[in-house]
Amino acid sequence: MGYMFYVSMLVCGYRGRRIMATNISYLNRMDKDELLRRFKNGEGKTLAKELGYNQYKTFLTAVKREYGLSFRDVSGQAGFPKPEEIHLPEIKIKPYKAKLIRHRGDEEIVALHCGDGHAGKITKSFDEDVYSERMNEIFESTMTIVTLHRNMYPIRKLWIPNDGDNVQGENPYQGSNIGSVKMGVRDQIAKLAIPAWAKLICRFRQEFEEVQFDGFPGNHGYDRLAPETSRADLSFYDILRAKIGDKKGITINIHENFGDIVRQWDWRFFITHLDGIPCYSGVPLVGINRALHSWHMQFGGFDFALGGHFHQSHLGDEVSASVPDFMMHSTLVSDDDWALKKLKISSKPSQNVFGIHPKQGITWRYRVRVVKQEG
Repeated sequence: MGYMFYVSMLVCGYRGRRIMATNISYLNRMDKDELLRRFKNGEGKTLAKELGYNQYKTFLTAVKREYGLSFRDVSGQAGFPKPEEIHLPEIKIKPYKAKLIRHRGDEEIVALHCGDGHAGKITKSFDEDVYSERMNEIFESTMTIVTLHRNMYPIRKLWIPNDGDNVQGENPYQGSNIGSVKMGVRDQIAKLAIPAWAKLICRFRQEFEEVQFDGFPGNHGYDRLAPETSRADLSFYDILRAKIGDKKGITINIHENFGDIVRQWDWRFFITHLDGIPCYSGVPLVGINRALHSWHMQFGGFDFALGGHFHQSHLGDEVSASVPDFMMHSTLVSDDDWALKKLKISSKPSQNVFGIHPKQGITWRYRVRVVKQEG
């Protein structure tokens, strides 16, 4: 009895190998190049029937084994969705031509302090279309201010310190729940933030001889258990630099630390997102004031400090006089439930713009309106 079982196993094993060999031999009924061309063109199921395969999976196994195709090649024929390819349009920049104006004052640098765009977030008055409109309005409002100041002195350089939270992310503990976000973080970056920011910077480049962008990480698009560099903002900055960083007159600087010093003229600016600072009765300025004192010592002193995170705009007079000038921008989001719950006051969407004189430091500052005015 045992002998007969052993013999039957040999026969079955042998027949199993014969079946596999026959399956692969079916492929020889068609020219290899023609078969692969049609297979990669999406005709896998048609080919399987033409070559005599009863099961489509058997045909895929034979193709993969005989011709060494990767799983990606075969999985595309097996009904799995192909990865979406996002093509960003090429951006052409017209050369900047300064207008001939008889100036009386010294040249200044214009700084556009940005952050907390939260692309992908949804409220009753904010979505991806409103986000794009407000990014466009940043350009229009900033250039209105710059045009007025250019009547007094030359302005050739635009500096954009961006302290993060450019996308909403998908962390549910940061308010990214179902119904409050339009899409995942990958699409927030590729479909919303990158097109909007690449367009904005290139539009500014046509109005300035030089545009310098300094990007810092925020807290959105980050999980506490992940490495520090696994932040959505840093991925966004990497793609932005790859897209437009090689264009003449555009510099994209990426800062991986929570905060750092950036020099303009001989002035030292300390930039950070300000997340992690506690609020007292809904007022963050007490905590900010304490943190700035500590950072001022740790970073060897600085002249000005820039931050965001709290979705409220402050232009410099709200903290102790013993701390260098501090400014905080608002957000692009309206009807912001986070600010209403955390600070007990709703946000007024805006960003900040200011001028930097080589000897006087910050000479003027404005809130840049981002909500388009009707009429």
